[in-house]
Amino acid sequence: MQEDLNQVLEKWKKDLEDAWRHIPKPFRNEHSVRRTLQCRLYGRLHGMGFQVVADYMPPRILDRPIDLIALKRDEKDLLIEHAICFDTVVTLAAVKSLSSFEAVNKMIFTYGLLEKKVKESRFFLKPEIRHLHLHPFQEPL
Repeated sequence: MQEDLNQVLEKWKKDLEDAWRHIPKPFRNEHSVRRTLQCRLYGRLHGMGFQVVADYMPPRILDRPIDLIALKRDEKDLLIEHAICFDTVVTLAAVKSLSSFEAVNKMIFTYGLLEKKVKESRFFLKPEIRHLHLHPFQEPL
């Protein structure tokens, strides 16, 4: 299961990087990139059969909504299969929001261009939260 999730996340990462590359340069800013990534992944999750909710605000959390949650119906309940945040760096607000409820998979996709700042911000991560950094303009090693 874990290996399958790793493969899925790698596909999502490549798809999101592709979406970012296709934003015309004059229109690339923090807000347009974040929203484009959110919309692209929303479509992908919906296509996988999940019920997707954007900008979910967890109870008792006022700082930051979860960009996307993907719901899966269990025998009688809705389970949160994926909870996803997008940000330039890993933020304490995103970690707090993701940590405030149960989900099978919690992840933060970062898209900051200063990789050193992104690496430093990983300090806030908790073990149950995965982090993937997008590199749309660099060739893979």
